[in-house]
Amino acid sequence: MVLVGLALLLWGAQWAAMASGLSVVRPNMAADSGMVTRIMKGAGTFTFVWWRSTLEAALGFALIPKWRAKGRYDVAAVAVAVVSAVCVAFLILLMAGAGTYGTCTYPTCWPAPWDGIILAAPYFAGLVTLTVMACFADRIPLWVRCLSPTAVYLVGTVLLVLVWDRWLLPFFAGPPPW
Repeated sequence: MVLVGLALLLWGAQWAAMASGLSVVRPNMAADSGMVTRIMKGAGTFTFVWWRSTLEAALGFALIPKWRAKGRYDVAAVAVAVVSAVCVAFLILLMAGAGTYGTCTYPTCWPAPWDGIILAAPYFAGLVTLTVMACFADRIPLWVRCLSPTAVYLVGTVLLVLVWDRWLLPFFAGPPPW
């Protein structure tokens, strides 16, 4: 079960680092070139493919906690959370420096990697919840250890999708704040 959960979490890392179907900003277009030309339209949210991919990643959080942790800590869950966090951080940096954009308009290629970090925030929140639950494995029932990280990830992802186009995407499409 842990290996299946790890595979699904790594799928979720890829899903989080690749914008989860949301629109993203092209760093090689200036902010005054207009929102239409600066934005790369995403594949869409709340579609069948979006829900399937999001629920697959969420299932990974539910499959990680072990039935009976040996001792106070669930070491396997902590190890999986660390590996997943490293993988998603690597993928965010890889996507930010992929060089597919050509010459960047702003120094440090704004908004990369900051938009990727925000897009992966629900994933990181789920990993933190998984780690905290694993540190108290002998005191927290299994169903709570399984459902809490899953719920944090799902609620965070839905909230991110709801605020992305209206508030966050225009911020990232503008010039850097510094």
